[in-house]
Amino acid sequence: MGASFIKLAQVLATRSDFFSKEYLDELKDLHDQIPAMNKSSFDKIFYRAFSDNSFEKFDKKPIASASIGQVHVAYLKTGEKVAVKLRRDGIKKQVLADIKIINFFNLIFKPLFSHYTKNSIEAVIVEFSKMIKEEVSLNKELQNLQKFSHVYKDSAVKFPKAYEELSCDDAIVMSFEEGFRFDDKENIFKHNIDFKKIIANLVDFYTTQMLINGYFHADPHPGNLLVNKEGELILLDFGM
Repeated sequence: MGASFIKLAQVLATRSDFFSKEYLDELKDLHDQIPAMNKSSFDKIFYRAFSDNSFEKFDKKPIASASIGQVHVAYLKTGEKVAVKLRRDGIKKQVLADIKIINFFNLIFKPLFSHYTKNSIEAVIVEFSKMIKEEVSLNKELQNLQKFSHVYKDSAVKFPKAYEELSCDDAIVMSFEEGFRFDDKENIFKHNIDFKKIIANLVDFYTTQMLINGYFHADPHPGNLLVNKEGELILLDFGM
């Protein structure tokens, strides 16, 4: 199955109104479990986006490998540490094929869902198909990040800084943000971080996004929410 199924699993893993706990637990296990690109695919994308002189240092081993792309650590000529997200080779074509398969599966399984949920699931798939087509464009993600950073510049949440001059549709270069995953309770409590304050900031932030501004981050799984040692909340991945 293609990368879109991992993204769909992330969406459905939050929907306890659709599935029982047993199914939700299995869906959560699918988060971002995709192998890194092979060398030929990596070289093709890297040299389409950059040259050998673009960075002082570039680590070819990714620190994260997700459905649309993979993230690498690099250092600019100034010595600044950055995160470089590379789009997977051929991902747009694969996503379009995946959407056809997902809609085919929906037709087969639709009779098995209850009268109360089958139309809701179809609505999720329609919206998901629209959004994932946009998410395969890293130019679109760059625009989202820049707009989001401007709209919410006064919030209690941090966002990566984008380097527009180094970014393109195949790659986006951002400041490297350090932190623990939002669900890493052990490290959060180990560093005496006030978790209640983080939760209050997050609830306030999402209330502002959805009910006041109407412009919101639509992929808030724990891998995209970090907490740093200072207790600040950091939001990553602006594809949706």
